Amino acid sequence: MKFALIAALITVLAIGSESASLVKREVPEELQKISQYFQGLLDSLKTAEGPEFANIAKSYIEESRAQLQPIVEKLHAQLKPLTSIDEQVKPLAASLQAQIAPYTDLVQTQFEDVLRFMVDQTKAILPSQ
Repeated sequence: MKFALIAALITVLAIGSESASLVKREVPEELQKISQYFQGLLDSLKTAEGPEFANIAKSYIEESRAQLQPIVEKLHAQLKPLTSIDEQVKPLAASLQAQIAPYTDLVQTQFEDVLRFMVDQTKAILPSQ
């Protein structure tokens, strides 16, 4: 569970850094909070020993989850418009493909005609065997 939470937070960090490059909003402050979280987690892991470790880790994760939940929700809200871009691009790609299809068919037909002409000319030049 600990590793899943850490993996999820790293994923959020990666997604947040991607959105920071796409949309310049309050992401640097949020990334600072996340990096502080990880730094605090590392400090706690270094100082804890034995059974005390489990209690400290559990309480720290619960506290951090409460602090990071609003940040994760905010990042999720900022990334939501990016998913709509895919929905907008698909119809444009289909439209472009429909417009180009007649031209690709024409080029293919002309290419086949050129190849057929070259084969016929080659057969005419070669002596019969």
